[in-house]
Amino acid sequence: MYRVRRREYHASSVRASAKRFCSTLAVRGMKRLLTIVFMANAVPAAAEPAGAQPWMSGERLVKLLGTTDPATVAMAPNSPFQTRAVAAEYLDLSNGQFVHGYIQAVHDATEGRQWCPGKDFKPLPHELEQDTRRALQGMSGIQLKRNAADLIVEIWQKIWPCPAGQRRKQ
Repeated sequence: MYRVRRREYHASSVRASAKRFCSTLAVRGMKRLLTIVFMANAVPAAAEPAGAQPWMSGERLVKLLGTTDPATVAMAPNSPFQTRAVAAEYLDLSNGQFVHGYIQAVHDATEGRQWCPGKDFKPLPHELEQDTRRALQGMSGIQLKRNAADLIVEIWQKIWPCPAGQRRKQ
């Protein structure tokens, strides 16, 4: 009887050890599997192709600067706008505010570093927007495929280049 209980005890401890071992293997396997999955998903994000389109291209910025044709506005039955023309005006207004904010952000990030207004003359926000609009609308389609911020900085560098030694540190 003593031997039988000992065998039962031994068998139950072996089963418990086997369960712990299997669960440990399962946890390790899951960790390895998750690691492989995360690495596989991270590699394409890190290796962005060289020809990737910028988020805000010059082409998209010019489109936002333009006027919206009322015929292209989709109207829902529960639209807050009475007509397509009013909806188009609203789109033009909101697009204009977005473009204004975008140009101001480029201005704040690059003034004195990549282009330098004169000491006597500092362009006003509407002047920056007008110069940018005029120059972007005169560019070719190939140029407009580039990053809009880079195009804007190049425009401003031509108008207001930095004299030697005037650039601020990055």
